[in-house]
Amino acid sequence: MAVKTQGTNLYFIDPAGNTVKTVGCTTSISGISASRAQIDVTCLESLGMEYDAGMPDPGTATFGVNFDPQDPSHLRLHQLFTAGTKVQWALGWGDGVAEPVGVNSDGNFNLPTTRTWITAYGYPSDVPFDFSLNSVVKSSVSVQLSGLPVLVPRAASS
Repeated sequence: MAVKTQGTNLYFIDPAGNTVKTVGCTTSISGISASRAQIDVTCLESLGMEYDAGMPDPGTATFGVNFDPQDPSHLRLHQLFTAGTKVQWALGWGDGVAEPVGVNSDGNFNLPTTRTWITAYGYPSDVPFDFSLNSVVKSSVSVQLSGLPVLVPRAASS
């Protein structure tokens, strides 16, 4: 079964107060990945190149947002960008509606099992503004990921 994108939500843990913030009005999210480097292990007697998997190299995730300076999550996002602060992110898929249940004692999200999640650490590396004709102010926010993103599937229903 395919999962619709409708109902997807993006969250981050604000280090000021260790609280969960929902990023308002996201319009797209992409690039949550880490490509794996390759290690050349080819010997001279080999008939072709041979490789082993190397370390993952996290990429840059991007998300579109209709930027609203009256939205506290947008203002906080810009402050985190300015400060270069790394935070934990959680992407709640459209296969559920439950929100994170706060932050646990380790400083990580408490995630309900009734929804699929992707979590990752990263800092906002760019928050550019786009002022186009006949549109709203938009931003395509870049987040430099740090470490591997984690996929947490929704629990099977019984």
